[in-house]
Amino acid sequence: MSYEREVIQVRVSQRVLWVGKAAYPLQSIVRAETMKLARKRGAALGGCLKMVLFWWFLGIVAEIGISSAVGSHSPGSNILPDLASLVVLILIAISAIRMLLAFFGRPLYALVIETAGTPRAEVVSADENQVVELVHQITDAINNPQAEFQIQVETLHIGDKIHQFGNQNVGKVVE
Repeated sequence: MSYEREVIQVRVSQRVLWVGKAAYPLQSIVRAETMKLARKRGAALGGCLKMVLFWWFLGIVAEIGISSAVGSHSPGSNILPDLASLVVLILIAISAIRMLLAFFGRPLYALVIETAGTPRAEVVSADENQVVELVHQITDAINNPQAEFQIQVETLHIGDKIHQFGNQNVGKVVE
């Protein structure tokens, strides 16, 4: 699972919840919750196997190309195929490490805000306690008109998300 990290501000000020640059009036929030995101282990394994096969095939092609271009009679002709094999092994090891990180990496947690208008906003973080605390602070701010807070959150963008509005096939891609 690949994602891009970004630090955003989550704050409540003057009865408005700000999640980065998006504003949500507190009176329109109908639900706030913490969700644990499931790891896509099958996709990680499949992606790793595809990359290993690709690197292996590329290594074979490179060795054949190097062997035919250099020839077996020139000095140092054994070094280049060995170097190509080493590069392929390093690339395979990197693919395996990425797969292991997807399998055994820290779980991710999402702060999910659902509103009466646009369906929801999400803040994804590896820090469960921070996300749970945000849910509490937001629900407290809904009940307390004087409440204000501001927190910096390192959030993760995980691919594109499509949000559907209503019962029609109309949506918005959130990047």
